[in-house]
Amino acid sequence: MSGRGAAALRPLVRRGPGRPPGPSQAADVRARIVAEASRLYAAGGYAGLSFGTLATRVGITKPTVFHYFATKDALAVAVFDALGERLEGRAHAWFGVPPASYAARLERALRGLVAFYGADPVNAQLVCHGLLEVERLRLRPAADSLSVFAEFVREFATFLEAGIAAGEFHPDRPLGTIVSIGGIVLFECMLPAEARRRYGGPATTLDDRTREVIAFVRRAVVRPARRTPR
Repeated sequence: MSGRGAAALRPLVRRGPGRPPGPSQAADVRARIVAEASRLYAAGGYAGLSFGTLATRVGITKPTVFHYFATKDALAVAVFDALGERLEGRAHAWFGVPPASYAARLERALRGLVAFYGADPVNAQLVCHGLLEVERLRLRPAADSLSVFAEFVREFATFLEAGIAAGEFHPDRPLGTIVSIGGIVLFECMLPAEARRRYGGPATTLDDRTREVIAFVRRAVVRPARRTPR
């Protein structure tokens, strides 16, 4: 049988629904999906993740999205894994020593958080939505890590608990304190420019907002005797 005839008898290999056009493009397509899903989550939280909207924005079919992420939960985890990777490099040394004072370390963490949030509104929106929906985002088995973001939240909570035990911070629920800090940064990093422009207030720089966040959190969290003199 000729080569042409043999080829004609071979079954056609069809791609499954949603299969990407080639393995060389897989990483790029996945990254584009996660980046656009991050914007959707930043705008509307978990409820804002729509596979149809996501497919339209990325310029692919809805089955292609499902090829990469079979469920909305898997997509949400990928969004926060990506956020965590961006956050991890900056946050690694925020809670360690030196300085020995928990209050001084908290101030260092706040400076880092405001810089991270303020550099990209999507980061700020994701972090604040995530703090509010932290229970919903417990999507993986207990034996597996949820995401680098969740690890950061746990590290922050552990740090606050240690500061409370050392008598430097007011007794409170650490997760509640983290949510409050997230809300403060949300206001200072995302709303002031628009709000103050709308109501005729003065423009503020990121340094101004950093000082405002630190002053507010110090009053709310740090015992007076342990506050850094100004």
